[in-house]
Amino acid sequence: MMLLKFWAALLPCLCLVAAGLVVKRSVLSDLTTITSDVQTLDKDVNGWDGTLITALSLLSDVNTLESDLKTAISDTEAASDFSTSDSTAATNDITSLSPIITTTLNDLVSKKSEIANIGETSTVQSSLKTLQGLSDQLTTALEAKVASDDATTIQFAASAINSAFASAISAF
Repeated sequence: MMLLKFWAALLPCLCLVAAGLVVKRSVLSDLTTITSDVQTLDKDVNGWDGTLITALSLLSDVNTLESDLKTAISDTEAASDFSTSDSTAATNDITSLSPIITTTLNDLVSKKSEIANIGETSTVQSSLKTLQGLSDQLTTALEAKVASDDATTIQFAASAINSAFASAISAF
């Protein structure tokens, strides 16, 4: 009977520890998904023929990215502080993602005249503002979970991402 009580008391603790590990691993998976989303968006921006009908795939890409950013924010906020290895992995992911985002935004700005021709400038600008806000939320949440040295690195990457968004938003 004592053994049963011991396991009954210990089980919730083990579940919390396991859940924390799963959530952190989920955050790393989320960051991989976001990177893939941004790469898909960039590919589709570069392949876009300037017509309204084919712009729908870009809208779909943006909606997917928004959803995946929200998931990553939620998972990050639910996670306990990251271990050293998870902290390093998340920091490396954000650092690698920063230039991909910058390239994608620059590629989108290069399509500004085509976007204006189909009358979607305000839609793009609104989407960029939304994505910028979600990116800020994610990097802020990550900064709170990673080691302090990694938080500084994430802040630097976040600054580059924000700068790229600000330039793109002002272009539209």
